[in-house]
Amino acid sequence: MPLNKSPLSGSLKDLFEGKDPAQPGQTVFPPNPTEAGKKWAEAYKKYAEGAQAGATQPLAPSLTAAQATLAGALASGFSAAKAAPPPAAIAGLAAAMDLAFVAFWMTPPVAFAPPPPAPPTMAGVVSLAPPGVLTASLISLFTSGTADKKTAAQQADSIATLLDSWTKTVMVINTPVTPPGPPLPPAPLS
Repeated sequence: MPLNKSPLSGSLKDLFEGKDPAQPGQTVFPPNPTEAGKKWAEAYKKYAEGAQAGATQPLAPSLTAAQATLAGALASGFSAAKAAPPPAAIAGLAAAMDLAFVAFWMTPPVAFAPPPPAPPTMAGVVSLAPPGVLTASLISLFTSGTADKKTAAQQADSIATLLDSWTKTVMVINTPVTPPGPPLPPAPLS
């Protein structure tokens, strides 16, 4: 199943509106930057589970590690933004989020393999998650979302669209292992 931004948009909307599936009917926002980072990372990991790079998909253990990396990096960015004055907070948060999503794919690089029950004939690894691409767009989204009084759904969809577009620039190098062969050209996520 290829990447699908709709569930990511829906998860972010629920987060922005304080909807928690574990507590239906109640408004519950993350109580601190650590919990906010975990919620964002959970939403993005669920989205990333649908990624494909040619004949391969991300391995679940690799995505779980990536989720932890993203949660920690986002929590740090949210904490720093909370402590900074407004213009600096937005710029700092956007830069921290850019680095956090790059780290999701690259620290360590997410591993890929053909989906089960296919035999492991190929091994893949993320080779590029373009840094510095999200920052300016996130600043614009955060600034315009406040100025234009966008709804949670509109802001969530804008962020999901941006992340979806960027995620599709992440590149994976797949290498045949049975029979052994040279690496294939880098494949973008789809």
